[in-house]
Amino acid sequence: FRFEIGIQTVNQKANLQVSRKQNFDKTTRIIKSVEHKIELHLDLIVGLALDYWEDIKYSFEEVFKLFAPELQLGFLKFLKGTPVRDKFKEHGFVFDPNPPYQIIRSNYLSEDELGKIVQLENALEIYWNKKRTPFTLKYITQKYSIFDFFCGLGAYFESKKSFHKYLLDDVFVILSDYCASAFPEDRNLPYLIAIDYYGYHKMKPKSLFSGILAEGEKRQFIQENELASNFRYEILPLPFDFELLKSTQEIIETPSTLVFQYNGAEKAMLFTVNQLKEVI
Repeated sequence: FRFEIGIQTVNQKANLQVSRKQNFDKTTRIIKSVEHKIELHLDLIVGLALDYWEDIKYSFEEVFKLFAPELQLGFLKFLKGTPVRDKFKEHGFVFDPNPPYQIIRSNYLSEDELGKIVQLENALEIYWNKKRTPFTLKYITQKYSIFDFFCGLGAYFESKKSFHKYLLDDVFVILSDYCASAFPEDRNLPYLIAIDYYGYHKMKPKSLFSGILAEGEKRQFIQENELASNFRYEILPLPFDFELLKSTQEIIETPSTLVFQYNGAEKAMLFTVNQLKEVI
């Protein structure tokens, strides 16, 4: 089963404006109770009346930290015959006269702000909805503003590549470069990006990031730990406890060694040294 849940906004003023009532705390509890059994797709709408920039930011951050497999941002559209189109002048709505009649600006959001959210939406699709960088984004959510992060990353990505024409390596290189520029003091982010990069592939990828063991050290590690010879590997020493990160999203500075095992058919299997006996 797959549930598509239209949260739209957490802003109650905006909800009431369209005669919609919502108890977000109750919605959250329901989502948490079924998330391990049913795939979830959550929706937010950008451009609603009385929904300002800060309101959208709050809604996005509250909904994103539920970590649903997919979060979609939709932009308000003024379809013919709908109440929102009949009352568009009341809120200063300006929208495209051609299908799909999407919002351009309003009394609550400028055209520039909407443009930034479009960039955010594109970055959201590339990095979260395509399941490419879960460890990095969950960490960002814990430590920084995920809304501001996606806004910055979306703008940076567009300055380097088209959102509709890029290579897979571009996704990770652009993320790495953006984080190095925006968070130069954060020593964990390069490791998290590397975990996402090496863990995303089915076959051993080229070495884009430093930190993995050199070939000679890797061969020695494989021999010492008696790893199965019918797989390929990358080995990444980490300054934090990976098992704890995976279960709680917490960073504890206890070194661990992460093994990426590739079989060519599925995404890499990730194991720490403590789990190696289970793999063999």
